[in-house]
Amino acid sequence: MSIARAAQGLVFTLLLLLLLLFCGHIEAAKFLPRTAPDGVLGLPTGDFSNLWSAGKLVRHGHLATLYDVNGFTAWKTAAFGHPAVRNDWIYPPLVLPLGALFSYIPLSLGFVLWSFASLAMMVWLLRQAGLGWGVVALGVFCPAEWLSLIYGQIGGLIGCLGFAGLVLAERRPWLAGVFLGLVTLKPQTGFLLPFAVLAGRYFRTLLAAASCVLVLVALPLLWFGAAPWAAFLHDAPGTVSHLVEAKFGQGYQLTGTSVFWMLRSFGAGVSLAYAVQLVTAALSAAAVYRVWRGAGDHLTKAALTMFLGLYVAPYGFSVDLVGYSVALVVLVQRRNWRVNLLDGLLWLWPGYAALVTGMTGLLLTPLVVGVAIALAGRQLRGAHG
Repeated sequence: MSIARAAQGLVFTLLLLLLLLFCGHIEAAKFLPRTAPDGVLGLPTGDFSNLWSAGKLVRHGHLATLYDVNGFTAWKTAAFGHPAVRNDWIYPPLVLPLGALFSYIPLSLGFVLWSFASLAMMVWLLRQAGLGWGVVALGVFCPAEWLSLIYGQIGGLIGCLGFAGLVLAERRPWLAGVFLGLVTLKPQTGFLLPFAVLAGRYFRTLLAAASCVLVLVALPLLWFGAAPWAAFLHDAPGTVSHLVEAKFGQGYQLTGTSVFWMLRSFGAGVSLAYAVQLVTAALSAAAVYRVWRGAGDHLTKAALTMFLGLYVAPYGFSVDLVGYSVALVVLVQRRNWRVNLLDGLLWLWPGYAALVTGMTGLLLTPLVVGVAIALAGRQLRGAHG
């Protein structure tokens, strides 16, 4: 082993250990009742408590409370018996049946089941996509997924659904369509997937995905009626706009991933940030369409699509970078595991993003993703050049 490669390995190892300590600190802190206001019995239920609470509220018909920020926070405070951080529920009713099912069991037990079930599903999805155990291990147990678990998020599962759906579209179109349809449970992460499917002419996959979305739309209608959809369309857009357009520096923005928030961190106004975000989204959609119309390695195309997908929505977080992390590992595997320090730094970035943003006041994740896009594009051209 050369001295240069040994030095790279040492740097990566040190950074990984520091990140483990940081994430361990976050998780340990969330087990303490005084620092885990969303927790029950000290468990770090994080955003899962929002899903659980939304399910319980919708089952009891409290829709006015569900989509009202102050009302939602007040209800959680009363339900948990101690102050809850200011929360909001902005998701469409597609995910409410899942929350309702979990709300039948205690929150702490639900959080444990949610965490283990999510991990198991992620492993299963990536194995269905034909990825080896090395890729699966590094993809599932990446820093982005550590954060997703700590905060009770669904980002890891959604990322694996999207990647597996793209990979399987050619050989198992119906299953791929179901996977891609389920991505709409967190819709802002999957806007570019239809462009890939259309460009690749995977029409059976498109049909299966559309059918899956119709089922997801119908389930809350059949269970709860039209009221949740009416409440969402009336109240959620204003809440989302307030969250997205707030002055940069709010706590939740520190792990942001969007071009919009990056520009806001550099001092851009709302109108300019929206304009650049829109242009970036359009260019990303065009790039994905062109990639899937051309030749090239299918897995590398899927990886590039996962990266470009992060340039579309003005709202996204490091917990949504699991698909990005899986794609990074796949690119290394396609190079016969010729790994370098840059690969490691890109893989570690989701864990460090909040620290860097907090120290500098600048959100740099879109620039980091840009490096990954450049590497994937070069690899794709080299594979069929």
